[in-house]
Amino acid sequence: LFWREISPSTRFLSSHLPPPSCLAPSLLRTSCPLSMDNDESRDGQTVDLLRTDFLEEYKAPPLKHRVLNYLKRQYQLSSLIPSTVWLPKYISGGWREDLMGDIFAGLTVGFFLVPQGMSYALVANLPPIYGLYTGSFPLIIYGLLGTSRQLAVGPVAIVSLLVSHGLNAIAPAKLEDGTANPVFIKLAIASAFLSGCFQLALGLLKLGFLTSFLSHPVVSGFTSAAAIIIGLGQLKHVLGYSLSESNNTFVVIVDMLARLGEAHYPSILMGVGVMAFLMVFKKVPRLRKVPSAMLVVIIGILISWGARLDKSGFKICGTIPAGVPVPKAPELPSSGMGTLFSFVLISSMLGYMESIAVGLTYANKNGYAINPDQELVAFGVSNIVGSFFRCYPAAGGFGRSAVNANAGSRTQMAGIISGLLMLIVLSALTPLFYYLPKPVLGAIVIIAVSGLLDTHEPFHLYELEAWEELIAFCVTFFATLLFGAELGLAVGFGCSIIALLFQTSSPTYSVLGQVPGTHLYHDLKVMDAVVPVPGILIIRFDMDLWFANCNGFRDAVLHEVKLALHMVSETDKPRGELRRLVLDLSGVNRLDSSSMRTLKDIIVKVKSISPSTSVALAGVKKAVRRRLAREIALASYMGPGAHSILVAGKSRDQLQQYFSKSADASGRITRQQAISIAHELEKFSSSKVDEHTLEEGGSEALSFNEFYQLLKQLYGEKEDRIAMLYSNVHAAVEDRESLPPVNAEGPQEEQDQEEIVMSVVPEAGEINAEIVTKQQKHA
Repeated sequence: LFWREISPSTRFLSSHLPPPSCLAPSLLRTSCPLSMDNDESRDGQTVDLLRTDFLEEYKAPPLKHRVLNYLKRQYQLSSLIPSTVWLPKYISGGWREDLMGDIFAGLTVGFFLVPQGMSYALVANLPPIYGLYTGSFPLIIYGLLGTSRQLAVGPVAIVSLLVSHGLNAIAPAKLEDGTANPVFIKLAIASAFLSGCFQLALGLLKLGFLTSFLSHPVVSGFTSAAAIIIGLGQLKHVLGYSLSESNNTFVVIVDMLARLGEAHYPSILMGVGVMAFLMVFKKVPRLRKVPSAMLVVIIGILISWGARLDKSGFKICGTIPAGVPVPKAPELPSSGMGTLFSFVLISSMLGYMESIAVGLTYANKNGYAINPDQELVAFGVSNIVGSFFRCYPAAGGFGRSAVNANAGSRTQMAGIISGLLMLIVLSALTPLFYYLPKPVLGAIVIIAVSGLLDTHEPFHLYELEAWEELIAFCVTFFATLLFGAELGLAVGFGCSIIALLFQTSSPTYSVLGQVPGTHLYHDLKVMDAVVPVPGILIIRFDMDLWFANCNGFRDAVLHEVKLALHMVSETDKPRGELRRLVLDLSGVNRLDSSSMRTLKDIIVKVKSISPSTSVALAGVKKAVRRRLAREIALASYMGPGAHSILVAGKSRDQLQQYFSKSADASGRITRQQAISIAHELEKFSSSKVDEHTLEEGGSEALSFNEFYQLLKQLYGEKEDRIAMLYSNVHAAVEDRESLPPVNAEGPQEEQDQEEIVMSVVPEAGEINAEIVTKQQKHA
């Protein structure tokens, strides 16, 4: 088959085979029968596949083609537009099982979304109609691009609060006469467009992991404070008078209590009644599927219309524009872009975090997977398209998604049906909301956000003694109450980063001892049965080594070395015996350049403190060994035979570069040039070059192989191996099973090493150890 493929032309071979130099000559030049077809006979012919004339025709694919191929693999149509996968199946027959559930869920969510959208628009200091806009087009777009089947997209309380607080710094939400400020509305629409662009860019670049830098305690603290802020903000509709616009929640509370005499008591009575009605529907399991919010809206409209409550001091919604909005490009402001971008950054990340948390919950519950990066793309496109239809930023909500799931949603079609229902409401039903009392909308929001108040989290963190996270929760909670939503979340984000840096920069290590009678080594401070190994100090580092923690690791190792040598101060002479220092790196998955410099520094300083102490690296993982193989000063100390790969601390590739700088057209250098290069390499080695060895014997002009062999002669056997690599701690203690050298060009096949499986019986204090091979474990 091989001969049949390559015989028509050498062009095929040049397009499909690598250069022959990477294949064994014994396999490429052979005498064998080549008759693969009945009508051909080429027995006894010798085929020389080492000829290189066809390589002239070989050219690497252009960069443009390689980039396009990569993009095709990463961004397939089925992943960018998931509806191209599920919608054909739905149309071809899946609708028989899913359609009824999707219709019922879509209509139920739509009935919830009408009053909720109008209420959340008031939270954002926008006219109620903008809540209906935000609950229509983003729902339809997300249904086509999203991967969650139960997530209900639209206006949410947290993002609405951020819109109110974040954009109010650029332009006031209300004019002096109390009407909506057109500039503020344009800013809200522009923020939807910019949020969509930001989310779309994160999704296409696969950067969804960035949102993980907001820890759960920080988010919980923020949402709890936000629930209080939103609830207080809606009390103005229940009380019947406006409250202070201060970002300080305590100032708002004082102002509210000071002006209780201005309250409109019929509005308070209506708001309290609506809240009690909604709580009953929320607490009774049989009534949870009933769209209670829509029910109280209908009742409130009928009472307000019949009793003419607008003439009795009640505040009503008034005229709401009818019709689907005409597409119009959002207008970006000419000033305040810095503040707007900071708001977009925070609201986009927080909205996405809330949405992905809900989506993952229902995906796990229903046995399917969602793509976080594709979710970012879906939200980005939804907000971009929504901004052309006067929407403010949308996200996935907790309450609506729960209603959607409980109502029987099976696919994303339920969200599309909800969006279409909202368009019908916009087209014909908005005049019906003229008499809707605002105390009803305020009460709906207060009940909706009450579920965001997380009273369990701080007590849970206290029980776990997670003090850093408890502090982050409290700091975020009170910062949000004191300084507002935007600054409070920024403070919480800073707490997350500081806690992360604190945890990763504080070195975590253990001094190990041996379990008598076994090959097991454990922390001396944890297990009483463990005893130190005489003359050997074993230190295990339990986290990745990087620039932030490598100095702490070095100081910790040197401190333990001095303790083992009974050195009280820096100037003391070692009074103890330390034959070997074993650094167990089994918990280290990666090294950066700073940590590798730290390893060299540890080796040098340990040798300076105690010249008789040898250093061993144990349990080094393959990825770390490959990195060590490329390091100038560590690679030549990687165990027996390492000098055949690395000479004088330089890898063969690096030596080739030194050689090429001095080589002539024939690829050779003179002996004098070889002496100069050898002297240049002296600074990487403790050995001194003997010029007499370079000058004696051999040809005057040296090829690279001759020069390399000569340097091996000079350095390879003379160089002291400061740090040896061992497969595990026991091998390092017993000075056996040194690892073979690691080729810097790529990974090697790992042998099936013996692994120790241990079980501890706490009551008896006994340890059972069993040695098994990888094959046995897999079996």
